[in-house]
Amino acid sequence: IVRFDNDLTGDATRISNRLRGLLTQIHPSLERVYGPRVQHPAVLKLLDQFGSPAQIRKAGRRRLVTPTRPKAPRMAERLVDDIFTELDKQTVVVPCTDA
Repeated sequence: IVRFDNDLTGDATRISNRLRGLLTQIHPSLERVYGPRVQHPAVLKLLDQFGSPAQIRKAGRRRLVTPTRPKAPRMAERLVDDIFTELDKQTVVVPCTDA
């Protein structure tokens, strides 16, 4: 059982690092918001529902807070504010990230 737990822990770490690496390539400033919290259920919900920076911006603050609040009642507003602050910082658009 211990070996199985170690395998699961390794897989979770590997997936977390892969997500952070992809975020760094697509939108480095957004990775600073998501990165430390990438395993939090609210962040995973946002990544699942609004995958790209363009989709996040198009959705707007209210549509991001709505699915985030049940998963993170205390940090939903702050998380979405941080996301939009970081979205405004990046001026270069990586090709094919608006899908």
